[in-house]
Amino acid sequence: MKTGILPVVLLAGLLAACGEDKTVEKPAEPALASSASTPSSALPANAPAVGTPIAEVAKTDGKPKQDGEFTEIEWESLELPGQGLADIMRKYQSQIDAIPEGDPAEDAVLEKMQAEMNSAPVNPALNGKKIKIPGFISPLEVDDGKGMVKEFLLVPYFGACIHVPPPPLNQTLLVKPQEGKSIGMERMYEPVWVYGTIVTEQIHTDLAEAGYQIRDARVEIYDIAADSQPAGSNKP
Repeated sequence: MKTGILPVVLLAGLLAACGEDKTVEKPAEPALASSASTPSSALPANAPAVGTPIAEVAKTDGKPKQDGEFTEIEWESLELPGQGLADIMRKYQSQIDAIPEGDPAEDAVLEKMQAEMNSAPVNPALNGKKIKIPGFISPLEVDDGKGMVKEFLLVPYFGACIHVPPPPLNQTLLVKPQEGKSIGMERMYEPVWVYGTIVTEQIHTDLAEAGYQIRDARVEIYDIAADSQPAGSNKP
């Protein structure tokens, strides 16, 4: 797999192309129960490509950082060893490759893989921790009067749950922002920081299963320009 290509993009192609050529291709967009969905054609020209991982936007050195009372964590911290998206993909990839095109057995393997993603265990050591984490928004509820995102899934790659399949349960967070501490729908394509107390509590949503929740969260737009400045440079 080429560097920078998310395993989930491959998964999306597989789920969309059962019985067809097994090359990566964009899946058909799922119907959403929420009116908060935004079709890809309506996204701004500067929106990330579907499937862009947050790690390509939010550059980190892998070392824990403190921001006041909050500890910055990486998405890998949400997984347990051997239970991440890449691990699950590797587990089933050889089986999928060995099945002839059009064989119904492929559907069964894909269903098993998706079921394992939907039950991927969370990291119990994070429960109750005050954390900050960067990610992308998949809206669940919008304040129609103000156009603010009231509830969303925080996901590690752009377009998850809307344009491509959802991440594993342990890579999906249900976020309920504080009043006045969210962002407008017009900026939902931008990466964000989410601050709050993380709870290891699974919940079902219209878009996906979430393994974590952050209630009374503070949400801020991720400052890409500031993050890209060389160390020691003076910010304008």
